[in-house]
Amino acid sequence: MSTNDDFILAFRRLQGDVDQWFVDLAAGSRLPRAPAVRALADAYLTANPPTLTVQVDVAGVDPAEMDIQLDGDLLVVRGVRRRPSSQRRVYQHAEIDWGPFERRVRLGVPVDADAVTASYDRGLLTIVLPLGDRAPSERIGIVVRGGEAG
Repeated sequence: MSTNDDFILAFRRLQGDVDQWFVDLAAGSRLPRAPAVRALADAYLTANPPTLTVQVDVAGVDPAEMDIQLDGDLLVVRGVRRRPSSQRRVYQHAEIDWGPFERRVRLGVPVDADAVTASYDRGLLTIVLPLGDRAPSERIGIVVRGGEAG
């Protein structure tokens, strides 16, 4: 990976943290806080069919332990990345975040809450939200299908 790629990746992470802080502030949090576990997310629109797709990097998370909620135009993904229970280890290098996480993504477009699907494949949670006429008026839960934590 080039130095430029490293810079772009670091900038995207910073941008995601800043976005998350603003979502937290809008939701009533007093002070922005860094998440204990990073759950990086991408969101993109497609025209045919008209959907918003949100992908969240949740490698090592058991899909059965994820909680996904759509509250108006706010998508909330919660879960726990559990450290494998094995013998005590002395790490030479550690970068993998373990523990609870929460990722909030402001959608910015109205979606059809009844047609939302979520799937998990090889550590990537993909939530497909068909565009709709208005944001849902009540909080709904989204069930993840497929995949294993691996």
